[in-house]
Amino acid sequence: MKIQCQNIKCQGCVNKIEEALKEKFPSLKVDIATQSVEVEANTQEEQFIKSTLQNLGFLANAGMFAKVKGFFQK
Repeated sequence: MKIQCQNIKCQGCVNKIEEALKEKFPSLKVDIATQSVEVEANTQEEQFIKSTLQNLGFLANAGMFAKVKGFFQK
């Protein structure tokens, strides 16, 4: 699964994400150029990953706009 993020601008950002998630998700790959995280995970794990990314500041809050936008992108 690929998760589109924000604010992944340097290797320090990559390190921060990897420190938080790499041990539990060894398949984790962080791409600075596309500001995305790619990982093999099930639906329950996906929620944990997204929550962690949001807490670290790399994923926008899922407000009303994000929900509406997500509806039209499916």
